[in-house]
Amino acid sequence: MATKKEVPIRAIFDDIHQLTTEDVVKSIPFKLLLKEKTPIIIEEAYKSNSVFATIFEINDSGCFIELHRNDWPNALEAVVAMYVEEEDYDTCGKITALIHDIKDKHKRLTKK
Repeated sequence: MATKKEVPIRAIFDDIHQLTTEDVVKSIPFKLLLKEKTPIIIEEAYKSNSVFATIFEINDSGCFIELHRNDWPNALEAVVAMYVEEEDYDTCGKITALIHDIKDKHKRLTKK
């Protein structure tokens, strides 16, 4: 049975033509979006054996931010740091376990 492909999350910014990296980095709603959704999206991509995880789309522009599977551990470690600041150690443990799974699978694949 075919499964429906999920539509990527959209990060909506006002006046996209004037958008700067600094605007993105300072956006609290954007940081919350990344913190909450990145682990879920990467885990889905990992389980489906994808090469890329589509993290979000900027506005409705057709411009997608994707992470290659080699970058997943670093992205997840950044998310863990956010949860450590909040002292949410249960979530840290779950994400850390996912990081180890991804790294272990990478090691097994590179040994073949």
